[in-house]
Amino acid sequence: MQLGTTTSANNEFIELYNNSGDDVEITNWCLYYASASSMSNGSKLGCFDTDSGLIHLNLPTHSYAFAISNQLAATSPILGSDLKFSATLSGTAGHIRLLDEAGTVVDKVGWGATALSSEGLSPALVPPNGKVLQRKSTTNIYQDTNVNSADFELVVPRTSYSYGSVYEVQDLCGNISGIQTTVPADYSVDSAAVCLPPPVDVCTNIDGLQISMPPGYLLDSDGNCQPDVCPNILGLQMGLPDNKEFDPMGNCVDHDMCSNIDAIQAVVPSGYRLDGINCWLDVAHIALNELLPNAAGSDTGNEFIELYNPGSVGVDLSLYRLQVGIDTLKTYSFPAGSSLAANGYVSFSNDDIPFTLVNTSSHVQIVTVDNQSVDSAPTYDQPFDGMSWALIDGVWQYTDQPTPGAQNLASLPSEIVEDSVTGLKPCPDGQYRNPDTNRCRLIVTISSNLAPCKDGQYRSEETNRCRSIASDVASLVPCSEGQERNPLTNRCRTIATTLSAPLSPCKAGEERNPDTNRCRTIVKPVAAGYAVQPVAKSSDNFSGLIALGAVIAAALGYAVWEWRVELTRLFFKLRVLLHLAK
Repeated sequence: MQLGTTTSANNEFIELYNNSGDDVEITNWCLYYASASSMSNGSKLGCFDTDSGLIHLNLPTHSYAFAISNQLAATSPILGSDLKFSATLSGTAGHIRLLDEAGTVVDKVGWGATALSSEGLSPALVPPNGKVLQRKSTTNIYQDTNVNSADFELVVPRTSYSYGSVYEVQDLCGNISGIQTTVPADYSVDSAAVCLPPPVDVCTNIDGLQISMPPGYLLDSDGNCQPDVCPNILGLQMGLPDNKEFDPMGNCVDHDMCSNIDAIQAVVPSGYRLDGINCWLDVAHIALNELLPNAAGSDTGNEFIELYNPGSVGVDLSLYRLQVGIDTLKTYSFPAGSSLAANGYVSFSNDDIPFTLVNTSSHVQIVTVDNQSVDSAPTYDQPFDGMSWALIDGVWQYTDQPTPGAQNLASLPSEIVEDSVTGLKPCPDGQYRNPDTNRCRLIVTISSNLAPCKDGQYRSEETNRCRSIASDVASLVPCSEGQERNPLTNRCRTIATTLSAPLSPCKAGEERNPDTNRCRTIVKPVAAGYAVQPVAKSSDNFSGLIALGAVIAAALGYAVWEWRVELTRLFFKLRVLLHLAK
């Protein structure tokens, strides 16, 4: 290398030499200059580059590449070169590095005593004017011990320097590794220097040329192209694998035995049964048997729901739930560890489970934890106090005998008075004959719904109403003149005096009531307080009719007043019976 001349310090050149026995590609190799104190590569002087990535530069074996400064080229126009750079080399100390395309340092020279990064940390001498630095050499081989001071010497410049040995090689196939100076046999090349191999039939078992694998095909073990029915599964699937099915996208997925259960169920889970495409818990059938929505007294802790297990195996109630309500359902779990024995009954109060059975109308059903309907009771409506809604002989009905945890019992029948009057037509079913009036009336069996009477009261057998106990009649206020006290009701009533007008004789088979003077059908002999007194016929028929009409009107008015309690009670009983019949 020359750092300058006596004519100009900018007359610089750098000579490269291929010291190997092979041509070396120097495409994109660059020269760098760094100051004496620098430890880096420094600034770029110039590079051996090309305009095309397909052109490669090579330096033949034992050949030179010559780089000169722009200033030297200007003063010596006949001096040729392979590379030009701007003069910048220091005449006292510095470094020159040669880097390949990857940026790796191929060689470096440091000169001057202050050059810090010379090879071997021993810089070469600074050439004086008229001298250059040159490697020591033998025949065609230059010395390179990686110690600059040992490898370089000061010599007089040669009279000529070689250049132009660098040659270009065009790569005809940029897509193939390495440099292809000729197109490979049977290959074709396009305008982008892409060399295409000759077409190869990848599917010899399919008619026609297949230069690539057809979509949806894979090679089998014999090297033939076969359709893959499951492109989403690794490997060739020539048929639908066991326990697989196609999804809407055509992919092969695990067959889901239970579409109603989260995740894929390849088999029916234990404890479930298959129903079409759904899997349900395989649970035993248990039945609702009795409800008490309106307990006598407080409902708290007294309402209950009873279940019955008709099967021969006990049931774990953790798989079941209660649902209560009509429009809005509330779901309740059974207490932990609850079970129902085979052919057994079990009841739960609203202390055991925090349910509420409203007193008006509601509905109860049993479901499984996966919302299967197991059993339900018909909706109850307006139950009376203490009346349970129970399944008796296959029919849901009200009963006044609640039996939590046991077999249900029908309501107790009310005491019915047998007909004791001859010649009377029997009462229809559901009715009995009133012993006081001999009239048929409905049997009412809801007496157990009546609240207990207060202290000092008792319940009237005729009216079912509570009334005060008259222990000392003398303490009662005396009746007014012309009245007497009714021994049954302790109420005052008008004394039926002897009428001045004669009464018509009663018909055959009738007798006159001594209390009301009315004719009534003769019943079997009953002990009477007094006998009926005959009345002589009057010749004044018109007066008799008037008197008879007055008596009948007075009797009817008195009868309505005297029987007002019974009539009122009968009206309310009819309302209850009509309601129960809905």
